Amino acid sequence: MDRNDLLTATRGAFLRAFNAVLPKLVSHSADTLFLRADRAASLSEQRQMLDARAALMTREQGWLQELADGMDRLLNRSYQTAYSTFRPSFSESFSADSLSLVDASEFDGELKIDELTARLRNAAEEQLRDLNIRMAILFDQDDINERENPFRPYLMSRCLSMAAERLNIEPELHEVLCETLAEQLQKHVIGIYQSLNQLLAQHGIAAQLQLRVRQLPDPSTLRHMAADPMEEIQNSAQAHSDYIDTSAAMAAAPANEVIHPLGRLGQWSALIRQQAAQGSDEAWDAEESAGLAAPNAAAQAGWLGTVKQVGSAIRQLFRGQASVQIQPQVLSQGLSQSIDLMSQAHLQGVQLDERGQVRNLILEQRAELNAASNDINEQMIVDIVGMLFEFILRDGQVPAEIRAQLGRLQWIVLKTALQDPALFSQKHHPARMLVNRIGSIAQGLQQLDPKAERVTAEIRRIIEALLQEEEESAALFSRMLDELDRFIARELRAADEQSELASQAMENAESRTLRFARITAQTAQALAEFTLDDLLHDFFINTWPYAIECAERQDQVQALRFRIFVPELIWSIAPKAERADRQQLLGMIPRLIAVLNEGLKFTPWDAAQQQQFKSYMIDAHRTAIAGLAASQIEVPSMEMLRAQLAEFIGAVAADPDASQLAELDEINPVLLDRAISELKVEIGFIDRQVEAELAQPGAAALHDDTAAPMSNEVLFERLRSGVPIEVNLTGELRPARLCWMSPNETRLMLKLEEDAAPSVISVSVFKRLLQSGRARWLEQALLFERAMESLLNSADIMDAQTA
Repeated sequence: MDRNDLLTATRGAFLRAFNAVLPKLVSHSADTLFLRADRAASLSEQRQMLDARAALMTREQGWLQELADGMDRLLNRSYQTAYSTFRPSFSESFSADSLSLVDASEFDGELKIDELTARLRNAAEEQLRDLNIRMAILFDQDDINERENPFRPYLMSRCLSMAAERLNIEPELHEVLCETLAEQLQKHVIGIYQSLNQLLAQHGIAAQLQLRVRQLPDPSTLRHMAADPMEEIQNSAQAHSDYIDTSAAMAAAPANEVIHPLGRLGQWSALIRQQAAQGSDEAWDAEESAGLAAPNAAAQAGWLGTVKQVGSAIRQLFRGQASVQIQPQVLSQGLSQSIDLMSQAHLQGVQLDERGQVRNLILEQRAELNAASNDINEQMIVDIVGMLFEFILRDGQVPAEIRAQLGRLQWIVLKTALQDPALFSQKHHPARMLVNRIGSIAQGLQQLDPKAERVTAEIRRIIEALLQEEEESAALFSRMLDELDRFIARELRAADEQSELASQAMENAESRTLRFARITAQTAQALAEFTLDDLLHDFFINTWPYAIECAERQDQVQALRFRIFVPELIWSIAPKAERADRQQLLGMIPRLIAVLNEGLKFTPWDAAQQQQFKSYMIDAHRTAIAGLAASQIEVPSMEMLRAQLAEFIGAVAADPDASQLAELDEINPVLLDRAISELKVEIGFIDRQVEAELAQPGAAALHDDTAAPMSNEVLFERLRSGVPIEVNLTGELRPARLCWMSPNETRLMLKLEEDAAPSVISVSVFKRLLQSGRARWLEQALLFERAMESLLNSADIMDAQTA
């Protein structure tokens, strides 16, 4: 389909999807305002909510018309302000006086349109990101910019504000109405963007930009060091083309390449020491033969001239106990400017040498960096970061494509380390954790999904976002780490329908368990002042809440009937002394039985238990009609009883948030089985398998008394979505992948086989499997830690040989 035609079709799909939700948007907003008025803390607040509801309901058709027309006008202008390199041909047909997207009225500032836009954006985060990518592709752009997306969330929040203005809504009601409408629109925005993504996907517009790698024009003119310490640098005859395919370039580097322990570290350290000690022409000759050059001996010697044992000095830095105090500091202006200048190349893409290997630009330009600073601490950090990246860029456990992207982080990590040397001593430093997370995910995908195109693209996006920020900060790395974690969790679930359904079933079961617990607590509180038979009390507290919980998720009217059933049943079994009361009871009994039968279908009771309770009710009603002991018991009227339980009747168990889910210890087994059954998904439960195994005669205990206990801090440091592991449940270790973790970090979901059903395991049992050797990390050490250990080992070997 022609690009103009596809944009026209996309515009039509957006308008249809938006207009389709408008009737629900208005009606549900009116219901929400009524509920807020009912729960208002003051009369003025209640009046405001009711006035807002009246403004919505009395002008319902006006709202629908203004919202539809306003979005149409906004879209016209939106197409005119999209990516400047391309304009749809039909955009010229719009009048010049079309509505502006940026001329906000005075009220817009009060309404905080940006805040409403952020809520809509967060509600459809994944679908919006995919649409932003597809729009960039459709407009033939390399960079993703939501502001250029003609269908961005801003249009929706702006449309709400415009409708309120054009309907002459009172200013004091603007914010209430727009916030309420936006709140309801959040429930539909993901569906709107999903329809656009589906349309574009059907016409071949994928949510993935092409990965381009840019190389400097002439790498042979720049100083660089050889990967092999004994290999002399050969001048390249011709530079590569500016843009090359990543996979082809990376194929030139062996996947299992391992740097020699006396590699560059031993090379540059030994030569620098020799030069610092002798300052002779022989040192210069030796340096030049090794491919190194520097303006002067002092600059080359740097911090190495002040220490006797390189390994010991580096180890102290990594422990935060450097002999010279390394504290967070202001970066030297000259060094900062040099780093900013040298890092510009990485904004364009991956830098490769003539052999197709990722270039270590820090070590290549070490001399210039040291010349830009006279601070020994800074010179030490430059060398350390350069050597760490030397190991990272040659680590065979990480796919070449991911190493290429990690190479682009050289300068920003260097600048971060110079400003905050705690990067070396704190395992939880955000920059260090991001590098480790990328390494772990890359290794897991290398084992289970060699292509991993979407994940590679997301890693590239995150790295580019880091490089485009002007200021380096731990908060920026933390934000990018959170974005990567969220993407990986969604990607793993979306890539496997079974895992997606199983994760959804577990989350539904957790949410329903908390809702059930709240309803149980509400019922117990409501009945605290009543003296009931044990059977009836147990029924209300432990059984009937299942019916209320299920109804509140599906039918609010039915849920209300189930709540009203509680006071009605209590009143129905009380002795009836008056004839009118007996007549009222006889008229109620058929309805009570109907509601009971309706609700019992949602409870875990079998037929025998249900019949037992019905028999109890028949006997209780017979006794009540007989009026036995009526004179000794003061029975309130039905109206009084309903009023006394009004709070319980009008209550609704809200959906739990993440913090509340984190407090959940156990999942209700009835609700878990129901959630699994509703989604028709198969889930394995490893705990049951392990318990059955341990119950067999002669079974060995599932722990190793000789193994060092693992702390929860260490365990949760490694437990992240997508982390690769190996588990022995059938007699041999098999690869597995962590694809879900409960919010309270008590349950994990593993995918053991590609075609097998996902399995749930408690964290406590998984920890015992690790202790016993029946589970192990596929990545024995994290990437940054591997680089640090390799650097220390190489330094110790070099120190031993030069002692």
